[in-house]
Amino acid sequence: MPELPEVETIRRSLEREVLNLQLRDLEVHEPRLLQNCTEKELKRALIGNKVGKLGRRAKFLIFDFGKHSIVFHLRMTGWFSLDRPQKPRLILKFDRKTLYFEDTRRFGTLHLTETKNLSELQPLAQLGIEPFHPSYTLKNFRASLQSPQEIKRSLLDQTKIAGLGNIYACEALFASKIHPERSASSLSAQEVKRLFTQIEKMLERAISEQGTTVDTYRSLDGVGNFQNFLAVYDRENQPCIHCKATIERLEQGGRSSYCCPKCQK
Repeated sequence: MPELPEVETIRRSLEREVLNLQLRDLEVHEPRLLQNCTEKELKRALIGNKVGKLGRRAKFLIFDFGKHSIVFHLRMTGWFSLDRPQKPRLILKFDRKTLYFEDTRRFGTLHLTETKNLSELQPLAQLGIEPFHPSYTLKNFRASLQSPQEIKRSLLDQTKIAGLGNIYACEALFASKIHPERSASSLSAQEVKRLFTQIEKMLERAISEQGTTVDTYRSLDGVGNFQNFLAVYDRENQPCIHCKATIERLEQGGRSSYCCPKCQK
């Protein structure tokens, strides 16, 4: 699933291509994509308006058309293209180009909202603090970790810290030398500060590399490159880049976690 760096990379590529373009028409080829509106309502709200801003909140992508906005969640396999894919789920026809949304597994979602009510939209209203946002302070970060829950699971809880997924949670914990099965509340002040810093460093580096492609992720510019710099994620039974111990895979909440048993305590 695209995480914060991937969605930010997509946002930047879309901004370059469709910002200030007027929407002339649209076609919905996958009704399940629309979560709170019909195709007719979507057309009435958007057609004739320009994309005034391309925004992002955590893993959500936001097209601001002025009075109304649409909010995408790409889920597992959603992606955008300027070239027509075999089975587009949504077609946005702008005055100078056409944008296609494809989603092989069809889990992606689109919500329509009045822009003034954007922060109250249900998918966004429950999100926690987010890296690179003013809300992401050491004080708020520390408060979000006051739980006996395993630290890895706390990092994936979008109501606590929004934007992180499995890949970057694993990588940030490795960079911080913290074992994913530690309880969040057991972290020392020094460990909390180190993790707080490493999360933004990790995400910033991933954005500079156009994100991580380990499955289907791509932006308008193609696949990402950060997969070539992963230290632990999906490296089970391979040597740790620091100590050469064997990377382990753990099961946590139905997800795979990767860690170095020697470096991470």
